[in-house]
Amino acid sequence: MAAKQEPTAREGIVLQNQPTEPEPGHPSYPVYMLERVAAEIFTFCSDQEPLEALGKLLGHRCEWEGRSFVRIVDWVTGEVVASSTSARFTPDGVRECETRLDQKYGDDTDRPREVGLFHSHPFGSDPHFSSIDHATFLNFPYDRAGNVFVLIDPLSGFFKTFLLEVGEEGKRLTQVPWAVYASS
Repeated sequence: MAAKQEPTAREGIVLQNQPTEPEPGHPSYPVYMLERVAAEIFTFCSDQEPLEALGKLLGHRCEWEGRSFVRIVDWVTGEVVASSTSARFTPDGVRECETRLDQKYGDDTDRPREVGLFHSHPFGSDPHFSSIDHATFLNFPYDRAGNVFVLIDPLSGFFKTFLLEVGEEGKRLTQVPWAVYASS
């Protein structure tokens, strides 16, 4: 098994002690991820290697100065059928995710909502979505415009962030810049 790596900001930028919303004069990003979440999902994917990993991203869809962005504040996973080339939630795994969310957040109206998925391709290279990934992420229940998909290769250190765009040409996953922020 490969040595464990620290999460990387490759393809992203680390913001230390920054607010959860952009400030005037600062660049804005389509995705902000809590530093703890980035570290935990990277470690989780590393621990699953050589199998692929899968989990749900939780957060808030936000608007600031007319721009939409997603703030990722937590994650959850459940039972997954995984191999070295695929991963999918079992029906029990989907229920486990919902149960864990209910246990952690209860009926809080401001609780984080599912805003996307993270997935690993532990191949030791620059990861790309497979045809199965595209078929999964571009269809119900994951096909909401603005959903975030994080693709991680814990062996090579890649941590890539994509947004689902829906337009006249159809649906597509577009790699976007993102920022890691520390909780205040």
